[in-house]
Amino acid sequence: MAAVFTLLFFLPLAFIYGRHRARVLRVRPGTSLAGRLAALLPMPALLAVCAAIAVIGEREDRVAEQAALVGRQSEPSMLSTGFGVADAALRLARWLGELELVLFMVAIPFILGALIAALLLVLEAQGRIALLMPPADGDDAAQDPAGKEGGT
Repeated sequence: MAAVFTLLFFLPLAFIYGRHRARVLRVRPGTSLAGRLAALLPMPALLAVCAAIAVIGEREDRVAEQAALVGRQSEPSMLSTGFGVADAALRLARWLGELELVLFMVAIPFILGALIAALLLVLEAQGRIALLMPPADGDDAAQDPAGKEGGT
C-alpha cells in the first residue's frame, strides 16, 4: 500500500522530469534512439549501485553485531578491499546510497523520470506521439498563453 502512495505522490514530478529529459535528448543532433536511451542510464545506474552498496554494507554490519553478541568473529567485509582508493570510493558510494535510501524522495523522481523519458522517446520514435521542442532560455508560457501548441 505504501508503494502505491509513493508512486502516486512522486509520479507528477517524475513525469515533468521525464518529459523534459525526453525533449532535451530528442533535439541532440546525430543521435539514434539507442544513443538517447543510453544517455538516460547514468543517473539511475549510479543510484541503484549506491543503494545496493549501502544495503550490502548495512547487512554486513548487522551480521557482525549478531556475531559479536554470540562471541564469534564475523566474516571479512565484502566492501573492504585493502586498497585505499577503492575503499574510499566504496565508502563514498555507501554514504551516498544511505543518504539516497533515507531521502528516497530525491532518488525516486530521477528513476521514474528516466523510465518515463525512455517510454516517451520510444513512442516518439514509433511515430505515436510528437515531442515538442524544449523551451529556450527566457522562453516562457507568456508567449503561448492559450496553450495552442498542444502535444507532449
